Amino acid sequence: MKGLLYKDFCMVWRYCRLFLGIVVVFLALSMTGEGNLFFLFYPVLLASMLPITLMGYDERDRWTVYSATLPYTPAQLVSVKYLMEMCLAGTAWLLSMGAMWMRMWLDGSFSARELALTGVILLILNSICTVVLFPFTFKYGVEKGRLAYYITIGLGCGLGAILMTSGMKLPDVSGGVWILAAAAGLAVAVYALSWWLSIRFYEKREI
Repeated sequence: MKGLLYKDFCMVWRYCRLFLGIVVVFLALSMTGEGNLFFLFYPVLLASMLPITLMGYDERDRWTVYSATLPYTPAQLVSVKYLMEMCLAGTAWLLSMGAMWMRMWLDGSFSARELALTGVILLILNSICTVVLFPFTFKYGVEKGRLAYYITIGLGCGLGAILMTSGMKLPDVSGGVWILAAAAGLAVAVYALSWWLSIRFYEKREI
C-alpha cells in the first residue's frame, strides 16, 4: 500500500501541479469574499476529483493491466484511490477552514458555529461527489465513466455557481452540535458504503 500511495503522490506532483495552483488561488479569493461558499467548496471538489484524473493516467499507461500481475488485491487498488481522495480533499478541507478562520479573524467576526457548520457542509458536498462518482468509475472504467465524471463536475460547479451568485448564507441550526454531528456521521457512513461498493465492482470487472 505504501508503494501505491507513493506512486500516486508522485503522479499528483508531476501531472496535477496546475490543479494545486488553482486550489491556492481559490483559497486566496475566499479570504477576500463576503463569506461565499463557492470559493471554499471548489478547492475541496477539485481535490476530490484528482484521484479520477490519476485513474485516467493509469488506464492510458496500461497500469490497470500491469497491476494485475503485482501482489496487490482489488481491495488495495481501490482503497489507495480512496485514501488519496481523503488525503487530497482532506488537505483542501483543512486549508479552506483555515482560510475561513483567517477571514473571520481579520474581519473581527469569528463564529465557532459558522465555522463548524461550513465544515460539515463542505464534508457533505465532498461525500456526495465521491459517493456518486467513484463506484461508477471503478465499475466501468474512466473512459466509460467519463459521462458520470462530467455530470458530477458540472453539478458541482453549477451548485458552486448558484452559491456564488445568490450570495447564499449558512442556515441556522437550532439543534446545535448534535445535528452537525449526525450530518457528519451520515456523510462518513455513506462514504464507507461507496468504498465497499467500489471494491465489489472492481473485483467483478474485467480488465
